[in-house]
Amino acid sequence: MRVLIVEDEPGVAQDLCDKLQEVTPGIEILVVIESIQDAVEWINTHPSPDLGFFDIRIADGNSFKIFEQTSVSFPVIFTTAYDEYALRAFKVNSIDYLMKPIEKGALSIAIEKYNTFYRKNEPLDQTNLLKAIQGLQTNHQKKYKKNFLVYIKDKILPIDVEHIAFFFLEKEQVFCLTYANQKYMIDQSLDKIIHQVDPEHFFRANRQFIVSRKTIVSAITYFNRKLKLELKPLPPTDVIVSKPKVTAFKKWLSDG
Repeated sequence: MRVLIVEDEPGVAQDLCDKLQEVTPGIEILVVIESIQDAVEWINTHPSPDLGFFDIRIADGNSFKIFEQTSVSFPVIFTTAYDEYALRAFKVNSIDYLMKPIEKGALSIAIEKYNTFYRKNEPLDQTNLLKAIQGLQTNHQKKYKKNFLVYIKDKILPIDVEHIAFFFLEKEQVFCLTYANQKYMIDQSLDKIIHQVDPEHFFRANRQFIVSRKTIVSAITYFNRKLKLELKPLPPTDVIVSKPKVTAFKKWLSDG
């Protein structure tokens, strides 16, 4: 089985690859793509894979736009933090989905479903799929976290998301820094946090940082087409926007 993965979080992508190898030994991961633009280009210039795994929300928008910009002739399993009710329409159109964090048992069932129903050499009914996508976009309104629980010695306190300048990883532990320059430990991974905050206000710059729009003072051209962010308050280390995310970051910043 030849698989295409569209996922902009390296940790999540690696975890999916590892679990796919466990569930289906000998599976071939063709490529992991981090943006809509690159996904469309790859699909247009390569033979179709047997199966695709698309994260719904990636750096430069949601992956539904891929279906609007090119013909997807292979079955797709969405990976998502959306609720089950909102995605029920995909079942009708032979499209499956996996809730994050992805469990190996659920992945195994999805692969079994693919082997049972999808391997028929029949083209995907993209018209019905687009109708399901449009219905999801119309009917579903994502609710984002308003506060996070933080740890201060033996106390657990709620911190309003509007007070958080950025989330960051330091010595394998996640922290947030407020605009008042207060640092708090959070018992969640950045991979989970990015799906709980409003994408209009927060951006995953790299593996170590999720930054708020309001904390960005400027973006400076960095070597190898990367960007270095100037933040206020100051971060503990340089915040570099990785090359694959530069285009999406510029669009996000300009749309605010």
